[in-house]
Formats: sequence, C-alpha cells, structure tokens
Amino acid sequence: RNKMAVPLLLLVVASFSGQSMAYVPTRTLSNGVEMPLIAFGVGGYNSSAAEQGISLALSLGFPSVDTAKDYLNFEGVAKALAGRNKSDYFLTSKVPGCGVPTQGLQPPCYENTMKQASGVLDSMGVDYVDLMLIHFPPIQSCSKPEVCEKMKAQWKALEDLYAMKKFRAIGLSNYCPTCLECIAQNSTVTPMVVQMEYHLGMGADPGKMHSYCKTHGILLEAYSPLAHGKALDDSVLAPIATAHNMSTAQVALRYVTQGTGGPLVTRSLNPKHLQEDLAIFSFNLTDAEMSSLDGTNSPACGIEAPGGCCKDDLYYVE
Repeated sequence: RNKMAVPLLLLVVASFSGQSMAYVPTRTLSNGVEMPLIAFGVGGYNSSAAEQGISLALSLGFPSVDTAKDYLNFEGVAKALAGRNKSDYFLTSKVPGCGVPTQGLQPPCYENTMKQASGVLDSMGVDYVDLMLIHFPPIQSCSKPEVCEKMKAQWKALEDLYAMKKFRAIGLSNYCPTCLECIAQNSTVTPMVVQMEYHLGMGADPGKMHSYCKTHGILLEAYSPLAHGKALDDSVLAPIATAHNMSTAQVALRYVTQGTGGPLVTRSLNPKHLQEDLAIFSFNLTDAEMSSLDGTNSPACGIEAPGGCCKDDLYYVE
C-alpha cells in the first residue's frame, strides 16, 4: 500500500502572535483543489465549545475546520468564523443522509438535499464551503434498488450545487464500496473525498476502503483517528514514540495520515494537544514501524457507531 511519507521540507514554520505555527502539507483532490492534511473537528461539542475550539485551533495554525448539520452547533461555528477571511481556512461540512433513521432527511431526497445544503451555508454565515459531504447513506443494504435510488438522488443534488460553485469539492462520509458503486452508476462527478472512521487497530485496508479509494482517485479522510483515546492503549506505540521523541498520540495520528496519504480530523480544547497534533508532519514512520502498527487489531471499528463500519455492502449500526 501507499505509505505516503510527507517530505519534511514541506513543513514551514512561521511566527504568528508570538507563537511558532506549523503549516501542514496539502493533497490535491481530483479536481485540483488543495486540501490540508489535518482539520479541527467540532463533532460532539455544543455551540459554546465549538466556538471556543475553532477560535483556538485557527489561532494555533489549524488550516481546516470540519463541521456538520447533525452536530447541532452551527451557532458556535458561525460565531467563530465571523469576520474571518474565508480564503484563510478550508471548511468542510455535511448534510444529513436521506432516509437515515432518526436524523436523516426524508424523501424527496433531491429537493430536500438542495434545501438543507443551502441552509448549511446560511447557518454558518458563509457563501460557499470548500468540501461538502453527505453524512451517511441509508442504514440499509446499498444494493437494494430503492435504497440506491435515494443515494443517487441525493448525490445529484450535490453535483448540481457543485456546478453552481456553492462547494469547491464534494464527497461522502461513511459510504462503503457497494454504496459508492451505486453512486457511480449515473454520476457525472466522482466523489473527491470519502470520510470514514479510521484508526490504529483497524488494519491497513479496513472494509477495502483504502484500496477502493486509491483505485478510483478518491482521497480517504479519517475521523476518530485516536478512537477516543482507546488507540493509545496498544503497547506497540511506546517504543516507536520513544524512537522519534514523540508522544504515543502523535505516532497514532501519523500512522493514520501516512498510511492513507490523506487528511484526518482531530479535536481538543487543550492547546498543548492541538500543537502536538500539528507537529505530526515533522517526522516519518519507517516501513517496519508501519508494518508493526498495521498488525494491531484493537480497538476495532465502531467507536462512533457501535457495531458499525463497512460490513458486506452496508454501513451497519446495531
């Protein structure tokens, strides 16, 4: 697999407000848009914490922010972004999936996705976002025709809004290969990014998502890269961390982004932890270290959705 080691020359250190601020590398999406390899996420935060976290992260040098309508904290997001030059940061957001029980949109999927996406922009006080994702597919088999039709209608809405330049790039979250194949049946735009839970313990190619994305020119983005801290329990991390003079968290994060070659989403309200997260591009893991970390099998996927992740042809939630 592609163990994407980022050349250390890509790191530039600048002075900002008296602090040393690391600029992280970017990857070029299939449509030419540059996407930073690390983002600050606001999932699980209320509006107050989201506002505090975004303001802190941007001040420390985070180049990207990851949001979603389902996080229910757009008020805080809007306050944190107010008055900032949109070109100074990369903004990701997500519209709910159509037909997802309890939190998704309901049919008609095309029309309601068009409305929700416009509402997302209004709620954050921005004219466009850099990347818009569909948050979840229906929690059913993607091979069922009625399920596939919902996904295709929702994707068509994102394609049309992308053509209207409301989004610089579009993609999906929590979609497995069969779900992605459904989208591909009549799409005019291939997803640029697919976001999924990925962390130490899930192996090099969980659900064959890494290989699928690589084959189709899709960038794989990881959320929950520390598995809410559970990934730090593996004993294989300590000697590697010592060898690189890094923390176990930094090694776990570097494993994810070096292994996929794509970005990850992290979060903390602790400035020290955020600065450490930004420093993960200052070192590269060796092939032997990557292989050792590939061999771990805990924690399993499903931190965000118990029992979840790609199983057969669906994203399954117990």
